[in-house]
Amino acid sequence: MKQFLFLDAAKLKENPKLLVGEKHLKEQTIVHYQVLEKDRKTLKKEPGDYFMIEYSDQILNKNISALKRELKKVVNLFLKKYHKEKPILVIGLGNESILVDSFGSKVTNKMIATNQYNDFLTIPKVALFNPDVTSKTGIPSFQLIKMVVNELNPDLIIMIDSLATKNINYLNRVIEISDTGIIPGSALRTNKEINKQTFQIPILSIGIPFLYQKEEGLFSHIYLDQEMEILSKLIGESLNETLLF
Repeated sequence: MKQFLFLDAAKLKENPKLLVGEKHLKEQTIVHYQVLEKDRKTLKKEPGDYFMIEYSDQILNKNISALKRELKKVVNLFLKKYHKEKPILVIGLGNESILVDSFGSKVTNKMIATNQYNDFLTIPKVALFNPDVTSKTGIPSFQLIKMVVNELNPDLIIMIDSLATKNINYLNRVIEISDTGIIPGSALRTNKEINKQTFQIPILSIGIPFLYQKEEGLFSHIYLDQEMEILSKLIGESLNETLLF
């Protein structure tokens, strides 16, 4: 099972102090929550900053540039806080052969890698990595990521993955950006959580809920293919423009 969207946290509405800021724009809302250590047990969420960008059908299909502007602003907040001079590692999680789980790799496949250009010192160094699922490699994603991190020594890891939600209104309609980490292949006990403590490196996670859970069933959007293509392009282009230009 995928990790659930932060907005699905059962006790969220009972903790108004978690809300740091809220901005309402035409066809989108940006909300910032901050979870402290004391909130971990109640919410069952890791301490850190969570940004939610909720958007409408209208903006997704007719004004994607407005959504991109807000996404880049949020990503920039984390970059100013965490990124120094070392490379940035962007990791696309999931299974490329299963559409609903292919979001991570779809995003990284639309990005530009620059870490190989050692002669051009003025270009920010960005490395891209899609660790395949354990069922294909026999190696937990965590171990694959660990090997790359040890070789690259980045100062920031950005992880892209699809999420799940228990609210059908959030399906394909919320971008979650947080610095709290993620568990690749969280249904497998062999995988470990990747967070700032794992490698002593800040982790930025970006996810969108493409799975809706109702009782014991899992469902996806009727336009999953088309909308995942739009959203993966949005995230990929936003990261390219934010990291490189």
